[in-house]
Amino acid sequence: MKSKNLLIVGATSGIMVSCLEKFLKEKYTIFATYNNKESLLNIPKKLRNSKNIKFIRLSLTLNDNEILRILTKNKVKADVIINAVGGSFGVREYPFDLSSWSRLLDINILKHILINNHFLKEMKKKKYGRILFFSTTAVEDKNASIAYSTSKAFLENYVIKSANIFGKHNILINCIKTSIIAAKNNNWYKASIQKPKFVKEFAKKYISIEKIGRGDDLVDLIKLVISNNNKFINGSILRIDGGLK
Repeated sequence: MKSKNLLIVGATSGIMVSCLEKFLKEKYTIFATYNNKESLLNIPKKLRNSKNIKFIRLSLTLNDNEILRILTKNKVKADVIINAVGGSFGVREYPFDLSSWSRLLDINILKHILINNHFLKEMKKKKYGRILFFSTTAVEDKNASIAYSTSKAFLENYVIKSANIFGKHNILINCIKTSIIAAKNNNWYKASIQKPKFVKEFAKKYISIEKIGRGDDLVDLIKLVISNNNKFINGSILRIDGGLK
């Protein structure tokens, strides 16, 4: 395979840590963003020292012009983009704090759209692009965070509509929608170590296969969706939840 440029926005998330080594074997030239030095330590040292990964400090709390300046300064190229930054960020449910909502929507979706738009022109010119987002089954959960689940519903709709626009240019845009995933250093990962009995009982009650997912469970699917082997998956919200009850 001819080497392609892969941009991972949020490379220190647990799922991406599981993927990085596999991506190197696929001969990608990788541009990997991280939020701060502490989060960078989630990446194994041998990967931090890899000549084929350029780590770039980039916070999605920065303004639009600063984000684009950092991408340009670091000469980032992207045939493939994985948008992996997201969270609930402790937004208060009620009374609504609109400034917090705005910040959450900005980080979970709007900054990703900004970054993707920066590279779409070149993707159109090359007639090639693969873009991946992540969502959550919380979108359908009545008890989930209102702000967080709303931001992910926004994201899913963006994926479906933008895929319809850019598919004719061989730019395939998709989203993986997960339920309970224990990936390095996230809350479920910590719970599986600190409270294994609780996690086991939770999985038995709420997941058909009676176990929670692991970051490694998503790697092969991610590899397929972002690869040139993906010829026909576009505008899809791929639900990976172990058979959530």
